Amino acid sequence: FFENEENAQFFLNRKIISDQQVRVLPGAGVNLKEYPYVPMQNDGVCSFLFVGRIMKEKGVEEFFTAAKTLKAEFSEKVAFDVVGFYEDAYKEQVGRLVEDGTINFYGFQTDVHPFYETADCVVLPSYHEGMSNVLLEGAATGRALITSNISGCREAVEEGISGYLCSVQDANNLTCTMRNFVQQSFERQVQMGQNGRVLVERKFDKQLVVAQTLDGLGLPMVMRV
Repeated sequence: FFENEENAQFFLNRKIISDQQVRVLPGAGVNLKEYPYVPMQNDGVCSFLFVGRIMKEKGVEEFFTAAKTLKAEFSEKVAFDVVGFYEDAYKEQVGRLVEDGTINFYGFQTDVHPFYETADCVVLPSYHEGMSNVLLEGAATGRALITSNISGCREAVEEGISGYLCSVQDANNLTCTMRNFVQQSFERQVQMGQNGRVLVERKFDKQLVVAQTLDGLGLPMVMRV
């Protein structure tokens, strides 16, 4: 079982496994009851949310650069919320960004629902992913996505419809992409989030993923109750 086509192809190209042994799943899926659609709040602030470990491979350096640039341009009209625990190397940087008002840092949270619900856009400029649960949860909540154009991220986005894809390790491109989202009307932002919810319902519902997994294992229908 693989969570994206690129990882599966890696194994096939190196003849580690055969075509008959491959099943590509849409990640682990998302529980649509646990992550219901929540209407966005029109509070005049475009809020971006990053959820994940504060580490280089998650694209935090690009995110921080974009946040500093856009905060200087739009001031109180934008907000950047960060949820997750940081590696020691980022402790001072995070502290400075909080102190100068660039980001709001909430540390590790056991319940991320309130953060998805108050966000307008979930941002994940990651370098590597299997299939990002953060993106699926954000889209399920009805939030637009901005993420890297890589396997494990691009599958969660319909470009220009439910979000935007950005170049990997490219702070300038990420900044431009986020600026573009800020400049969209609130109605357009809402529509993108709604489109994301529809995509998740169609492709990433956990019930569908479980059914595909059982099919791959060859289990009889009685086992699927």
